[in-house]
Amino acid sequence: MAAEMSSPLPIGEGEWMNEYGWALLAVIGLIVFSLYIWSYLSKHFELMRAKEGKYTDSDVIDFLERFIRIAIVIILLVSLFFIASLFSEWFRENVWTPFLGYALDIIFIVVVVMVAMLIVRVLRRLARRARIKSSSEESIHPSAVEFTSLFMSYVVYAVTGILVILILISMVPNFSLAAAIEDFISENAGSLMITGVIVVAIYFLDRLVEAILEDFKFRTKRFSPKEVDFLKTGVRYSLFFIATLTAIFSILTMLGLELVGLVLVIIVITFVCLVLALSYSTIQNVVAGFGLMDTGPFDVGDRIGIGGNITGDIVEKGLIFTRVRTLEGEIVDIPNSEMIEEKIFNYTLSGEHGITVSIEVSYEVPHGKVERILKRAADQVDNVNKDHKPELYAKDVRGNHIIYDVVVFTNEPMKDRRIRSNLIFKLQEEFHKDGHKVLFESP
Repeated sequence: MAAEMSSPLPIGEGEWMNEYGWALLAVIGLIVFSLYIWSYLSKHFELMRAKEGKYTDSDVIDFLERFIRIAIVIILLVSLFFIASLFSEWFRENVWTPFLGYALDIIFIVVVVMVAMLIVRVLRRLARRARIKSSSEESIHPSAVEFTSLFMSYVVYAVTGILVILILISMVPNFSLAAAIEDFISENAGSLMITGVIVVAIYFLDRLVEAILEDFKFRTKRFSPKEVDFLKTGVRYSLFFIATLTAIFSILTMLGLELVGLVLVIIVITFVCLVLALSYSTIQNVVAGFGLMDTGPFDVGDRIGIGGNITGDIVEKGLIFTRVRTLEGEIVDIPNSEMIEEKIFNYTLSGEHGITVSIEVSYEVPHGKVERILKRAADQVDNVNKDHKPELYAKDVRGNHIIYDVVVFTNEPMKDRRIRSNLIFKLQEEFHKDGHKVLFESP
């Protein structure tokens, strides 16, 4: 009786342990390892959230943590079901063997969908990072970055949807996906070849345009490398968009879904037009920026006058804004669409140019005397061309005063403000010496 109670389980000289013990130990080891990984994630992902990287931020880290934990749970469940199939013949024959293939397909679908969601979150992270960078460096406008991220996200979702559909089709009994694909290729070989040729041609066209613009970037003086890179990126995305749209429409047409393809093309084009409409002011400034760079009315360092309202030095030429430092030292960013609509006076390119000061003098002072006083004053001002006589024009009459425009000439546009100031001082001194009163008009 004691011998019978000492062995309650019929293990048969260790055969049961030899057959099933390794599986139990493996499951126990897997559970322990999973708990360790779970603890590791909880500890180290907090540190990863605090330190953002190029591809990761708190949102990406949170989703990655959920992804890994779901993967751990799936692995544990599959392992437990496998152990159950070893212990129970009924479970193995009625559950494990019939449904194993479907379970693996479903797991693969879950993994594909979650990987796609992770890629989309990384794209959003890159878009946010590029938007912050573009706002500080004025490289690519935020709307272009957002559009690119959104477009690539839809491409990822589309590819994921196609993969999921193919997997679901392969799960249908008595249906051979390989045979269906083979029949599809044989029936549409010509159309597939034409579509492939178009896509390959667009790819090589992109390579050619990139090579041309890369060479142009180091040869042109009108366009900075940043603007050429912007143009290159725009051309690349446009060609990629055309190639993707062409391939999708062609495949849908081969499947007999011409109407779906047409509706898809209309929706995509409408979406693009809507984005362009919302970015109209930005696009207008970019087009104006390229126009200003192509015509070259000014360069960095030139002193210009803009519409008679702003005078200053060009600090930076951008695609969206032109940065000007005014004579008062203020930095002004002027939209290129406004720049191209205004009159631009380039004093640096003009060489000799006039500086005008308006004065009011009593009509009792003879014109000849006013002219002599002007000449004496101009002779005492530095950086005024002595070979070009100052000019005096009677502009208007106000009461018993005559309004004159006094014009002196200089080749030093960067010293206009000082020259104007010294001319006013000298005119005041010379008129006072002769006992006459002079009034100055606001410019």
